[in-house]
Amino acid sequence: GSATRTVQWLGTVDPYITYFNRRGNRHSLRTRWQTLDNENDNNQGNFSDVLYGEYQFQQHFDSLGIKHFTLTSGLVGIQTEARGELFSGGNTNGNNQASNYAAYAQLDKEFFEKLNVSAGIRYEYFEINKESTSKPVFRAGVSYEVTKGTYLRSSYGQGFRFPSIAEKFIVTSVGSLSI
Repeated sequence: GSATRTVQWLGTVDPYITYFNRRGNRHSLRTRWQTLDNENDNNQGNFSDVLYGEYQFQQHFDSLGIKHFTLTSGLVGIQTEARGELFSGGNTNGNNQASNYAAYAQLDKEFFEKLNVSAGIRYEYFEINKESTSKPVFRAGVSYEVTKGTYLRSSYGQGFRFPSIAEKFIVTSVGSLSI
């Protein structure tokens, strides 16, 4: 009594470009548009559009006399628009919008051709239907080559999660089970 027939349409476009300048520094732009349409026969269909963009810059400091030292930094943006009968916990009409923006930087340095040290920071901003939160997260790690192909690694990282539109706003039922 809880079978559902779904016709799903998924489309994705992933344009990107990478450019290296004369000093070997890298500029990268990655983008994505993804659209998803789930047509269900039980009035629980949903549709979403997701736009993603990330610009990343990587600079090697060898040309400045600092060997094996790299800075990687970037910006990320994700916009999601979702609507459907399933998402009525956010807005009664089922229309919801989410955003995620981040800026990050990481430094990597190699010592003695065996020891790699890295440290980074990322500032995250999340918003769903005008409810938002943001905070910085940190990471650090070391990797030591004990023998060729054998490494000893240690790392520390922070993170936090903000729920997706589906996790936050789904209201439905399957048979007598309410979700």
